[in-house]
Amino acid sequence: MTVGLVEESGVQLFCRNDALVVGAPNALVESAKDQGEALETLDTDTVDEVHEWFTYFDGIEQVLGPTFYGYSDRETFSSIESDARVLTSADSTAYRTFRSSIPDEEWENGGMQFTPDETVGLFVDGKLVAIAGYEVWDGLLAHLAVVTHPDHRNQGYGKAVVSRATEQALADGLLPQYRTSDAWPWSVTLAQNLGFHRFATAYFGVYQ
Repeated sequence: MTVGLVEESGVQLFCRNDALVVGAPNALVESAKDQGEALETLDTDTVDEVHEWFTYFDGIEQVLGPTFYGYSDRETFSSIESDARVLTSADSTAYRTFRSSIPDEEWENGGMQFTPDETVGLFVDGKLVAIAGYEVWDGLLAHLAVVTHPDHRNQGYGKAVVSRATEQALADGLLPQYRTSDAWPWSVTLAQNLGFHRFATAYFGVYQ
């Protein structure tokens, strides 16, 4: 087990095979080290056990996860053909209309600021039905985000825009990262069908 310092307002736990990595803010680093023995014997495949481990920390008010962290590269990526394209400033009205159709909670999970010549979108019958894009982390990772219109889901549109955004990230020399809740198996399947492989499963304890 490895414990490190992070700036997040909570405790992070990453599980990969037999390796465990904990990230904690300064106030909780010592507590994380003290809980190392309990973590070593933890069955990380049992969600309830992992959530219970977070109760050892004073001030943790909510535990999020398990979360899928997947990565793809030029060898594993499996693109799909579609009409998804990079949006331009001429698409700003369509973007605003699309944004107004997405509940705020969903937007917080997958939405992104409209950036002409970067944001990817897919139009069906003249209507914007899905968008995707990425935020660059540390000059290396392309952290992907995707949102599909509520009336146009389960039709492959999210997969289409993520595919196009991933192509763009790879062309920019970045490593595409797809993060989503394991409680949304359709989202995990979308990523895996495009060649994203699970690198780690993560949990996050929100510190008050």
